[in-house]
Amino acid sequence: MSIEREGKMGARDLHLFFLIDASDSMSYGGKAETLNNAIRESIPHIKEIAKETEGTIKIHALSFSTGARWIVRNVDVKDFSWENIVTKGVTDMGRGFEILAEKLDTEFQGARGYQPVMILLSDGLPTDDYEQGLKKLKQTKWGSKAIRISIAIGSETDMDVLQDFIGDSFRGELKPLLAKNASDLKNYIRWASTTVSTASINPVKNTIPLPPTLESEINVEELDW
Repeated sequence: MSIEREGKMGARDLHLFFLIDASDSMSYGGKAETLNNAIRESIPHIKEIAKETEGTIKIHALSFSTGARWIVRNVDVKDFSWENIVTKGVTDMGRGFEILAEKLDTEFQGARGYQPVMILLSDGLPTDDYEQGLKKLKQTKWGSKAIRISIAIGSETDMDVLQDFIGDSFRGELKPLLAKNASDLKNYIRWASTTVSTASINPVKNTIPLPPTLESEINVEELDW
């Protein structure tokens, strides 16, 4: 199966953005540790994709908790290594969207590239005005054209918020992905960072392969979130 995607923004670099919930609740149940490991394990696969494109793949990562901050900005995946997020505070998701929008409005003016990929990961509810921040993000050229993916980490996540991030693109076929345990989260992060990136660089009839249905085998020590 596949979903339709929008056309390319050019044929230069691919910018891959991770928007990560680093609130205190992410410290429970091994969620932050699993997320850190999943992104770290995806990097070699993204590097392989980069070898097949004339441009480069640039990694960006922004965490939001009480406020928001950049972890990584505009680093070539060939030179990239992941540093663990630090969890503390509330869930200022809207502030994260605003900071990203500000970056896109300033540093990306006139830039050309493949359709960017944005991956939102969260385990809870926004504690600020996420709608206003998201509006600012979608008003930017790159934010409006991005392939936006959202992953819920556990069943306490507000799925409506994650659907708002995706928006009505793909004719409403793409929904937030619910990671119920560590295996799900690792699989979804790998799909979002590799399969979706490949679809942006090498579109086939303007589609993105849908993620497989995951039926994870849960180890005796691996509890559902």
